[in-house]
Amino acid sequence: MDSPIVQVVIDPNYVRQLAEAEIKRQMQEHAPGIWWDMKRLEAETCRKRDWLLANILLNPAFKQEMRLCSNGGEGGRWMFRASEMSRFLDKNFEALNKSRSKLIR
Repeated sequence: MDSPIVQVVIDPNYVRQLAEAEIKRQMQEHAPGIWWDMKRLEAETCRKRDWLLANILLNPAFKQEMRLCSNGGEGGRWMFRASEMSRFLDKNFEALNKSRSKLIR
């Protein structure tokens, strides 16, 4: 008596999506890195570029601190010292998560 044949079909697009999601999760859970770019800052804060620019990066209240932890968007690309920006975000968590009208100074 012959055994039944089982055929397994694997969708390569689905496998790629799973792999990409796992890589992204692993990157976010592990070491913060030395530098972040804007995409990483967006991921770390769960905020979009426009919000980050208006409420943090170009906010006069944070001008001095941004000089210490970013390149100021020089050359059209924002770069951040991960450890300093992480400390800034932790220190200002409550203020940054209040309503928008109260935040922009």
